[in-house]
Amino acid sequence: MQPTFLPWLGYFSLINSVDKFVFLDNVQFEARSWQQRNRILINSMTYWVTIPVTLPSGRETKIDDVLINQEHFSSRKIKQTIVHAYSKSKWAEATINIINPILESAPQHLSTMNENLILNICNELGIKKEFIHASSLDAKGEKANLLLDICKQLGATTYISPIGSKVYLEEFSGFMESGIKVDYQSYQHPVYQQLSNDFVSQLSIVDAMCNIGKEETAQLVKSDL
Repeated sequence: MQPTFLPWLGYFSLINSVDKFVFLDNVQFEARSWQQRNRILINSMTYWVTIPVTLPSGRETKIDDVLINQEHFSSRKIKQTIVHAYSKSKWAEATINIINPILESAPQHLSTMNENLILNICNELGIKKEFIHASSLDAKGEKANLLLDICKQLGATTYISPIGSKVYLEEFSGFMESGIKVDYQSYQHPVYQQLSNDFVSQLSIVDAMCNIGKEETAQLVKSDL
């Protein structure tokens, strides 16, 4: 999976379901995607928290080459936004203490910050896995061929994919021919207590952690593999 910014519950459920998790950081960056932004709730309305970036190679920039635009990036502003959004939530301070050190460290590359946030949250949720960067491998090809080559290099027997990739993966025979089983994640988004009257799903995991705490969030992530 691409290293996205403070991803949703399903992302962490996917991590929890595998032995080795690969950060797909050697593919083209998509501007205004989950890689640089995610949603939280402010006064029952969705709000985008976005990391400003610089693309050294323009549209051709790979994810691991994307730079955080330090001139416009403010960890303090992001912290204040989350504090404002979840000031009435029991676990807001504890959650901010988990993510704020990474935000304040302001690494040069977006992928580094995203990965460190994900690793920090996994540690807090009790998810212990082996993490690998696709850019550290010598994998070749594009799309399904790239995924297959990564799996081959890591000696995978099963590849677990997000359900959204099912359409094009089922048209690709490479995994079957290589003897690698493909399973699809079937994570059903849980409903938990929010500040909003009407539940809003697909938000950053920050929403769950602020509202119900890391222990209950961990249960939601691990309950549906």
